[in-house]
Amino acid sequence: MPALWRLTRTETARRVYETLKSLGITGTQMDEYVTETADDRPSREPDAAIDIRALAPDDARPHEQTYDAFSELRDDEQAICAFDGNDLVGYLFLGDPGLTYHVKPLEKRLHIPGGYIRRVFVDPAARNRGIATALVSRAVAEAENRGADTVHALVARDNRPSQWTFEANGFRVERTRSYYRFGPWNRRSISENP
Repeated sequence: MPALWRLTRTETARRVYETLKSLGITGTQMDEYVTETADDRPSREPDAAIDIRALAPDDARPHEQTYDAFSELRDDEQAICAFDGNDLVGYLFLGDPGLTYHVKPLEKRLHIPGGYIRRVFVDPAARNRGIATALVSRAVAEAENRGADTVHALVARDNRPSQWTFEANGFRVERTRSYYRFGPWNRRSISENP
């Protein structure tokens, strides 16, 4: 039997979820991954052909022509990008410490006390080369340079590849945030992990 994440991370599953959402039915569980920036950690490097760079918003926004997600990059964030030659093959967004974000799947605004990593992406043709792990490693170093004591990321419970990436960089699940809505009824919960 295939792993659940392989079944839920498909176009068909996305369409089913969007249909249920349009009817007012949603359910989300997200693990909040956290790591301390002061931990001694080796930097993770991708293969030699990949160049990882931190870009200010104005320098990153021209990549919106290739990846729509760059339209969401905030002025108080930077983009950590992976280039293979001149081609952008991966990225993530890193927010400064102490920002507030609207997290769509949880339908809630959250204050993040440390740096915040979101929108981790690697082009499918460039996967399995250590790029996502290297992006997260660089983001932790950049967050520390910007004064963050901790770095946080929210990862859906069925997103096993992202979980592996954060765990490879020393992140641990600190809490799980759940949100369920059925029409006008909704329920939120937070469970702390020991």
